[in-house]
Amino acid sequence: MSLTVEAVGGVRPGPKVASGKSWALLVAGSDGYGNYRHQADVCHAYQILKKGGLKDKNIIVFMYDDIAFNEDNPRPGVIINNPNGPNVYEGVPKDYTGDEVNPKNFFAVLSGNKSAITGGSGKVLDSGPDDTVFIFYSDHGAPGFVSMPNEGIIYGKDLVDELKKKHAAKSYKKMVIYMEACESGSMFEGLLPNDMNIYVTTASNAAEDSYAFYCPDFYPYAPSEYITCLGDLYSISWLEDSGKNDMTKETLEQQYQTVRRRTLVGNKHINSHVMQYGDGNMTNDFLVTYLGANHVNVNDNYKLTNNIANVAYSSEPLGTPTSLISQRDAYLLYLRHKLVKAPYGTEEKSKAQNKLNAEIVHRKHVDNNVHLIGDLLLGKKSATMMAYVRPTGQPLVDDWDCFKTLINTYESHCGTLSTYGRKYSRFFANMCNIGISKKQLVEASSQVCPKSNHAS
Repeated sequence: MSLTVEAVGGVRPGPKVASGKSWALLVAGSDGYGNYRHQADVCHAYQILKKGGLKDKNIIVFMYDDIAFNEDNPRPGVIINNPNGPNVYEGVPKDYTGDEVNPKNFFAVLSGNKSAITGGSGKVLDSGPDDTVFIFYSDHGAPGFVSMPNEGIIYGKDLVDELKKKHAAKSYKKMVIYMEACESGSMFEGLLPNDMNIYVTTASNAAEDSYAFYCPDFYPYAPSEYITCLGDLYSISWLEDSGKNDMTKETLEQQYQTVRRRTLVGNKHINSHVMQYGDGNMTNDFLVTYLGANHVNVNDNYKLTNNIANVAYSSEPLGTPTSLISQRDAYLLYLRHKLVKAPYGTEEKSKAQNKLNAEIVHRKHVDNNVHLIGDLLLGKKSATMMAYVRPTGQPLVDDWDCFKTLINTYESHCGTLSTYGRKYSRFFANMCNIGISKKQLVEASSQVCPKSNHAS
């Protein structure tokens, strides 16, 4: 359930010294240079935690690791999360990379089940009853799930069920989860109990996009040589706030208020609402409990050394209104800039044009398919059911097995929804909620998507 918490008016005398270990699980759930920002967010998070004193053996990193030396990267071997920021790639553990970044490994690491791991370093969250756990997940999302490479999906119900098992096993004392993804609130809304010593904030509520930041064409701009976004608004907000403040004096609630304000204020036309879920009693905990102790000289305008935690970042809304682009549309922005950058008349130009055209065609194809299926199944009610959002406090769907089945049924007949098409997952959830069966969806999908057009 979501939280309603008043802003903290004062600060407690000081944090208690934790008797257990501090663990962290950092996940970038995407691949490709067009998704540069997710791995940049996670690398930046690692630097914050490392500076805070967490040990590498207790920090587990999932990242595809295909952007630092990508042919599109203008600074080979370097990843930045801020236009003027340092290299956040340096020293980052590569625990699970490439195809090792998958739901099976994620759940095995989360549960501490080493025997279920395939590849990678073998590190898991081997936390105990006196330990704290911090989880940061940056990725694409959709109503009811977040993504992983190769069309991998982590459903909200499955994640919360695993958290319940971890709580029952007494394998942590307290846990904090920060999640960056579109509709990330739907991963916890109506699902996460408030008595498991787990506190969550998400980049958006259950029905909103989250937004990329430091992008080409969108103020504040990425450096001119970059054709992709460097970060995500929610992520860079908590990261930059952590980097400039003394985490022994800042609480979870104070950071939430800072991040929430930055994502809401000073942006042109669009914004997202940062949300809280879980245990409201944890909001007065100091950041040091989970992120480590990052001492900074707050009187020096944060312009100190070249250390990641001391770079001149601002967590306040900017004086000039910022422009935001949805995470789903950031990929189109990347493809368009890749096309513009390619030399005229070259094979590179032709490939870039074809890739952009294919993405646009795919989006139109998915839009058309889903709307036609909706018309066949629901007639005039289709548009209403496509947009309907359940009241606050209710989960996206009652029958999660039905939800998974209908998505799989659509994809088996009409091809993958992809990052873009997954925005329609709420429609499939609503179908389940009103009793549409797999058989009905099969019949409608077969009409809309002839066998000759099926995608593998």
